[in-house]
Amino acid sequence: MKKFFLLFLSATIYINAQTVQKVEVVKNDNQINELFNELGSNELKVDLLDLIANTSFDITYEKIKDPYSSYGASVYINLSDDNSSVNWADLFSITPFYRFYFFNKRDFGGAGFFAEVFSKFSSMRYDVEYYNFNPNPDQPGIDYWTVEEEKSFNIALGAGIGQKWVNKKGWTFEINFGVGRYLTNNEGESMPGRDVTSLRPEASIRGGFGIGKRF
Repeated sequence: MKKFFLLFLSATIYINAQTVQKVEVVKNDNQINELFNELGSNELKVDLLDLIANTSFDITYEKIKDPYSSYGASVYINLSDDNSSVNWADLFSITPFYRFYFFNKRDFGGAGFFAEVFSKFSSMRYDVEYYNFNPNPDQPGIDYWTVEEEKSFNIALGAGIGQKWVNKKGWTFEINFGVGRYLTNNEGESMPGRDVTSLRPEASIRGGFGIGKRF
């Protein structure tokens, strides 16, 4: 009888062990909001790519509205005096944005994969090429090129995606990429004897690697 009882007890323990499943603690919205409030809803970050590669300064303020969305603005300042190697360059820009966070919001909210819409208000310098020629083929003339630098104010609308990581100390790292289209047209007007080509881009690229801090 004792052997039978021990055998039955062993079988019961074995069966229960086989049916044990891994239990994951899933935080509800109230718990996420509590952790989110402890960490802070304000964030400042700088773009490392612009600072190192482009000799420019790009700082972003982001207000985490709730664990699932945020809004803010980026300010870009070109610190380089020598832009002769490129056909165009932003001199200054302000880029407001609104973000939606999806999938992995983590414990803090405002992290993981996101999609955003943005507008960009920028001051830009770009080259304009002028090709001068004699429109009458029966008369001799001298064809020549000239390149002049122009400046203009531009407005663009666009969208992008990205990924953000946040640690328990509130430090953040972000990768993002977006594309916008300029709404203003700064094409030069050609005329007889002169062709005009503007080298201002039609699209605006937004992206980089940002590191920041929540408070």
